[in-house]
Amino acid sequence: MNWQRIEPWDYIVIAVASEYHRKYSMVEYDDIKQSLYEWFAEHPNKLDDWEAIGKRDAKNLLYRSLRNQALDYCQRWKAKSLGYEVSDLFYYAPEVVEAILPAVLRQDITITPQLNMGGGGGTSAPSEGGNLMAMMIEVDWGYWKLAKDDRRIIFLRYAESMDYKEIANILQLGTEDAARMRTKRALNRMIGKMGGYKPFRDEDSTSVDKESTSTEGATLSEEVTD
Repeated sequence: MNWQRIEPWDYIVIAVASEYHRKYSMVEYDDIKQSLYEWFAEHPNKLDDWEAIGKRDAKNLLYRSLRNQALDYCQRWKAKSLGYEVSDLFYYAPEVVEAILPAVLRQDITITPQLNMGGGGGTSAPSEGGNLMAMMIEVDWGYWKLAKDDRRIIFLRYAESMDYKEIANILQLGTEDAARMRTKRALNRMIGKMGGYKPFRDEDSTSVDKESTSTEGATLSEEVTD
């Protein structure tokens, strides 16, 4: 491992290790940090690829990859210590949460659309066997874990079925785009309360599609600095 190559990015390693030690206090900070250094050893070409695109994009992409590395490590450690399989974890896709929210907020199961509860090619079902009521309970739990402002905007969108223009007017957000972004962030925070997004797996390469990675990095910049 080339420590001189890693050193300029060590502040990201420290930040991510600290973040996930707070989230998974049972996992030692130094162990998380070591797992992040292992990512560099396993993906020796990534830094060269990403730095060639630009420092800002490289920073965003590295944050994303190291956060996923930390999440994967912490979940495996927690599963081992508590005696369950990581495969038992269920990750809610945004579209699934959005489909369930109206029924949860209005307390009316009849309005919930037909969902793919683990069929071929679809989102895998939770350990309860895809039971809709179990999923509604988890979504309700995640909703009430949110701050009051987040709950309000989600309620207006998914219980009252308001469009973003109406939400912007009621909450005095200025524009539809601001209302849309606030709603998206609230939904993301809710999914985070329920377990977060499923970690992806990096694949090392000797070349990179600069156009697609640059676009991805621009999208991620808001997430990193949010």
